[in-house]
Amino acid sequence: MRTGFVLIGTVIAVMGAALAQGSGLPTNGATSGQGMPRGQLSQDQFNKLQDYATDAKRLTKEDKAKGKTLEQVLAEDKVAAAALVKSMPLSCEVTDAMRVAAGPETVNGQTVQTETYEASCSNGMGYFLVSQEPAKPYGFSCFASDSTAKADIAAKRKPTATCMLPGNADLKAVAARMLSASGHTCTVKDFRWAGQNAANHIEFDEVACEGGQGYMMVVALPGATIPVHVETCNQSAKRGLPCKLSDNGEIGPTLKTFRDALAKNNVSCAATDATTRVIGQIEAKKQYVVEFACPMVPKGIVAYIPQDGSKWPFEAIDCPTAAKRGAVCTLPGNKN
Repeated sequence: MRTGFVLIGTVIAVMGAALAQGSGLPTNGATSGQGMPRGQLSQDQFNKLQDYATDAKRLTKEDKAKGKTLEQVLAEDKVAAAALVKSMPLSCEVTDAMRVAAGPETVNGQTVQTETYEASCSNGMGYFLVSQEPAKPYGFSCFASDSTAKADIAAKRKPTATCMLPGNADLKAVAARMLSASGHTCTVKDFRWAGQNAANHIEFDEVACEGGQGYMMVVALPGATIPVHVETCNQSAKRGLPCKLSDNGEIGPTLKTFRDALAKNNVSCAATDATTRVIGQIEAKKQYVVEFACPMVPKGIVAYIPQDGSKWPFEAIDCPTAAKRGAVCTLPGNKN
């Protein structure tokens, strides 16, 4: 093989636990699966959240006695949630908030006064945030609470509360806004909470788009102030966290991808996996070099298939011509 070709196995090898270059985000220790990391929120406190949809906007007796309006109470909630975010800290500029639960709870054997807020953030994310002084505050995302509620329903349990603020309630819309802010266009088909890295205070949320494209969003949890980072499913798969909702989470192209390139460029060839062979790639031109054995083409076909970002066009030639360039055919029936 001529200099300039690289064995394909080394080119599209699994990259392990590395984020997309330049992200600066750690990934070791990532966990995934269904269900929400509940921190120290007790089951009783979760049960109290069940009445959130009907009770959260109801003024308390104390509020009414002070002559407060609902708007005043919600404004106070926003200030309190913003202070809680700052104390964590968390990447969230609070745009809307509501206290959804409050009361004494037992934390590490001590009774503490807790307050739980739902908050919407300017970056699109939403969270449940829990203060429990003097213990450390904590929180979890709307994507995580949605995952837990779905798991509860599947197990025929009463589902735990999900986010209900106008900016948080439609998580498809939330995901679409976050992707758009990151420069990605996506008509959201589905989404899922994909896991978290508790040590580094980050969460992974997968989004599937109409048409097959998919993304993995890396977002902050309490304790982190990182901006939202968006990866393609391919990038996410390379560091060990593949997409499950999209069909583009494979590491590198498949043999079918190469055959599809033939059809797209009007090259007739009834090749199969057994009669498709990757010779290598030309790094300088960003082209894959692929051999095909076709029943109706005795000399065989070698295709030069451009990668993303390549300025060189697709090209298909026969094996004798390819051999002169250093790409030698070896599939049975092909002639150099």
